[in-house]
Amino acid sequence: MSNRQALTWVAPVMFVCLALIQSASADEAPEAHAIETVLALEALPVASELFKESAKRDQLARALVMQLESRGLPRAGEQVSVFGQSLTWQERAPVDAADNGLALWALNLETDRFVRGHVKVDGLQDVSFYHDGKAVTAGSDGYELALAAGSHRIWLIHRGRNGDNAPDLRWQGRAEHDRVTAHTRPERRVTARLLTNAETVGQMAISPDGRYLALSFSGRSDAADQDLRRTEIRDLREDTVLRQWTSAPPRALAWSPDGRFLAVQEGDNLWLHRKRDGQARLLLANHEQVGSWRWHPDGGSIVFAWIEPYKSDNDKRRRLRSLEDRWATFRDNSQIFQVDVASGLIRPLTAKDASVSLQDIHPDGKRLLLSERLIDYAEPPHSLFRLFELSLPDLEEREVGQFRLFNGALFADQGYWLLAGPGLAQGDGATTDDEYTPNEYDTQLYRLAADGNSASSVSRDFEPAFGAMHRLPDGDLLLSAVAGEEVILVRFETHRERFTRLDTGLELMEQFVASEGRRPVVVVRGTWAGTPQRVHRLDLQRNRPELLHDTAPGSYANVRFGQIEPWSFTNTDGDEIEGRYYLPPDFDPDQRYPLIVYYYGGTTPVSRQFTGRYPFNLWAAKGYVVYVLQPRGTIGYGQRFSALHVNAWGKYTADDIIEGTEKFVAAHDFVDPERIGNIGASYGGFMTMHLATLTDIYAASISHAGISALTSYWGQGWWGYGYSGIASRGSFPWNNEELYVGQSPVYSADQITTPLLLVTGDSDTNVPPGESHNMFTALKLLGREVELVEFPGEDHWILDREQRYIWWDTMLAWFDKHLKDQPQWWHHLYPETKE
Repeated sequence: MSNRQALTWVAPVMFVCLALIQSASADEAPEAHAIETVLALEALPVASELFKESAKRDQLARALVMQLESRGLPRAGEQVSVFGQSLTWQERAPVDAADNGLALWALNLETDRFVRGHVKVDGLQDVSFYHDGKAVTAGSDGYELALAAGSHRIWLIHRGRNGDNAPDLRWQGRAEHDRVTAHTRPERRVTARLLTNAETVGQMAISPDGRYLALSFSGRSDAADQDLRRTEIRDLREDTVLRQWTSAPPRALAWSPDGRFLAVQEGDNLWLHRKRDGQARLLLANHEQVGSWRWHPDGGSIVFAWIEPYKSDNDKRRRLRSLEDRWATFRDNSQIFQVDVASGLIRPLTAKDASVSLQDIHPDGKRLLLSERLIDYAEPPHSLFRLFELSLPDLEEREVGQFRLFNGALFADQGYWLLAGPGLAQGDGATTDDEYTPNEYDTQLYRLAADGNSASSVSRDFEPAFGAMHRLPDGDLLLSAVAGEEVILVRFETHRERFTRLDTGLELMEQFVASEGRRPVVVVRGTWAGTPQRVHRLDLQRNRPELLHDTAPGSYANVRFGQIEPWSFTNTDGDEIEGRYYLPPDFDPDQRYPLIVYYYGGTTPVSRQFTGRYPFNLWAAKGYVVYVLQPRGTIGYGQRFSALHVNAWGKYTADDIIEGTEKFVAAHDFVDPERIGNIGASYGGFMTMHLATLTDIYAASISHAGISALTSYWGQGWWGYGYSGIASRGSFPWNNEELYVGQSPVYSADQITTPLLLVTGDSDTNVPPGESHNMFTALKLLGREVELVEFPGEDHWILDREQRYIWWDTMLAWFDKHLKDQPQWWHHLYPETKE
């Protein structure tokens, strides 16, 4: 070999060796960082050796951590009583650990991004390590952790120094960016598990005299791997808890009209709890498929729905006789029964081929108001409801009427109160002119004549859209209503035909209950956008709320939330578009932040709930500014505003979202215009796809359960034809190609350049997963950046607890990758995608 040849070979080898050395140097683990301070509770009055040798050691440690997690990180100097001894939490350096004896250490790890690494523990005996209440097993390098941006609580239980080795705690990141900050302050940011595990009130019932309030509570302890559920009865006059017991979450609670019993439905059982002494009696035992129920006004019986599941005579095939047969439970038959409290005798009140629903019981107890759904597709929205009376005890029927639009009914002094859309054929609820088709989701209140032939709207000039309604003893009504971003409570004075908004002290009312006295006591539960759930008692005379229960001091003590500010704009057509934005807890106006834009557009506003399927406070805690807006077509802003939803499928909505995003960014210097993401679900997921065909202002997009083709959703979604009967009223694939093709995002997929994440439950019956597959196929063939993540066994909402955490992580990891240039979390969740 010549010298020239030798040099020709040597040079590449030297280059490769140098590259390998540089690569190895770049991949070397960064320097470990010492954790300099912990909170220590030492000399616990437990025999250290017995603790070590106990077969129950892991359970002992878990039991301790369970109690600690429920209280949160303590403060230095805080005292604790343990077996009669007073111990004090103290800040100390790990090197100053006691020589022996059982000890407990605590600290918080904070990170501003997803990191991976491990905590190295040296010089301590028999360590048990817990991260956010869950045990972590030691590996060869220590206790390995993968930490999302946020606060992470660490507990260590140990038996003091291990020989002569100096105790030491260190964080060792995998890469240079895997950094954490350790501290002993109790303050922390909100976490996903806190939002799902915090105790909340699920059901309420108030006694007829307004004195006693029954509440059911649900929460969870991850440390105990246990759901925490209890029910209690409070004496509101004495401000005391009269009785409390643990049980499965009750499906319903209701006091008897005389206040002697609290009826509690637990699964298939209906219990009667006697107020006087707490004695419980089983009234309905293992009665499967018991539905809704209510007390008869005389207090001697309970009227309830009882469902008979449909049984097919052939499991080899399935004939669909109607569009509704796609619904899993449509052929189940629900009929009305009455159980006598004294004897337990049950008698049937109806026996029809179609299911019957109980709407109301007349105050005199002699008549029931019932409804049944009829199969009839003649007119939009392709449904028909029959309203009828049933007299007791002779069971004579009298039909009131048949209605295309029906959301509920109650007896009135004369006739009935009816909730239905503005286009009710028998009514005069629509206020829009001929240019607009009313949005039938904008529910109005009607006074329906006794013969059912005519209905007079009493809410034509009232912009909020109604939900539940309740009749007070004097005949007035209490109604929940969607009013812009809020859910409010209003009183309708029936004789004056006047609406009064009641001050609930809440932005989003979740439930209300009312007593039956001359001066009714009303209790509500709900939240603010930035405040966890509360329960308030209302004084109807003074229209003033009073706090009864607050979940914040317990579950959310020392949690730091960012500010939430209103921000609305006037669009180019002169309509005001309401919105709000969330800031990170440590917001610095001199910094620039990535922005997440959230919307729905599917005709209901994005409410000011504290948490939910899309937790804005959590997103802000991860370092994002979050902008939420209410585009045109939404109910709660008047009939003209909501009518813009009909036969539009994104035409006005998209304009508002794009204009709102541009104006919000222009008005706020702390938003980075190059790092904007957008996300929506269901109709909002459709909007995400549609927006991607129109604009490139978003750097990353997420569509959960989005609609890509209007025709396939209309024909295959369980409720597609019914929803389209309102949203696309009068339009079908054969008579409005411009709508069904022109507004379907998949037909414009070639215009999409924004990285798009598609998320769906693989068992979604509302918006079938094929809608996401349509777009996924199109973008894959077009060579665009797209990901599709399915959640097995999940429907339209991701309800499984552990899958929900992965779902939330997936969405934030996608935004981290594209809006923060931090792909590590995404690669950790989906390593096969790493390039």
